[in-house]
Amino acid sequence: MKKIALTSWERKEHFEFYQDFADPNFNITTNLNIHSLYFSASQADLSFTYCYLYCLARAIEQCDFMRYRIVDKCPVEAESVTISSTFLKSDNTFRFVTLSESKNVHEFIKQSENNKSIALEQPLMGDMFLANSHSVEQVYVSILPWFQFSSFKHASHDGDNLGIPKIIFGKLNEDKNSLPVSIEVHHGLVDGYHISLFLDEFHRQIIALCSYLEEEKNFYQQ
Repeated sequence: MKKIALTSWERKEHFEFYQDFADPNFNITTNLNIHSLYFSASQADLSFTYCYLYCLARAIEQCDFMRYRIVDKCPVEAESVTISSTFLKSDNTFRFVTLSESKNVHEFIKQSENNKSIALEQPLMGDMFLANSHSVEQVYVSILPWFQFSSFKHASHDGDNLGIPKIIFGKLNEDKNSLPVSIEVHHGLVDGYHISLFLDEFHRQIIALCSYLEEEKNFYQQ
């Protein structure tokens, strides 16, 4: 965790301006161009969901502002973060699953599947959830694969706002090759401009993974 020098930070005034807001977060909803990822994942017999979550993790790694947090009312930068995502149990209730930090998509999926199998057998407020519940070194993700959406509102409660981004994915639109995504962030830490940079980086990571899977397929076909 690295403290941001508030006195010399270009966002000092913005950060201080939003501190007294009852709700300092803002939310955008858009459609993410997934390039050929759905097809590439299918050809490689990989989970499309895990593939775009892997790309999400890589994009966050490249965008320092998506790792900005608020600790003791001061801005900090987490050097690395993990994804805490919801997944469904067989009874259609959800559990929080902490995903892998691997930089290899195959290892990411393997380790994340293992984490998922453990978390789904625990109660909602189980050991895995409680161990990370107060950590700012994470990003909250939910997946709603049953429908597309054009807006989203999160549940909230009183308490410290740590500036942890909340990202929601919807149902893939195969005709338009796009994925609905909602992103909520703290306005004292980032603006809409930063979200545009993040979405561009997310798309670059998707293209990079598609290229990697295509090269891997061609290698094994030789």
